[in-house]
Amino acid sequence: MSARWQIFHLSQLARYDELPLTNVPLFSEEDFSGCILGFLPGQELPLHAHAHEHEVFDVLQGQGTMYLDGTAIELKAGAAVFVPAGVQHGFKNTGTDRWLVRATIQQRTYARHAIRRAIAKRLGRARG
Repeated sequence: MSARWQIFHLSQLARYDELPLTNVPLFSEEDFSGCILGFLPGQELPLHAHAHEHEVFDVLQGQGTMYLDGTAIELKAGAAVFVPAGVQHGFKNTGTDRWLVRATIQQRTYARHAIRRAIAKRLGRARG
């Protein structure tokens, strides 16, 4: 596998545990990361917000409800939702089957972080 690209077989990586949330990390590169979220019927992730993260959620399998700033939205496979930093959101598998959602996350970049990363990279101590 190349250090520059990766291929993921999401159906093989998916996990559905008896926990409030099953989060399987896919990648993390600088301020950009991705994971898959597996929900069993009835499982939920309560409302929350991220002050410094923009997120895109792609429904890969099943259906469920996403809560965005107090509005319940039914989502099925094929739907994609952009959630800017600061927006309250949550999830509940309201379907009868497993619900698989891919999350792609971009951290807001602040000057101090960019400078630290550039210095570390220059000194051969690159960090994700």
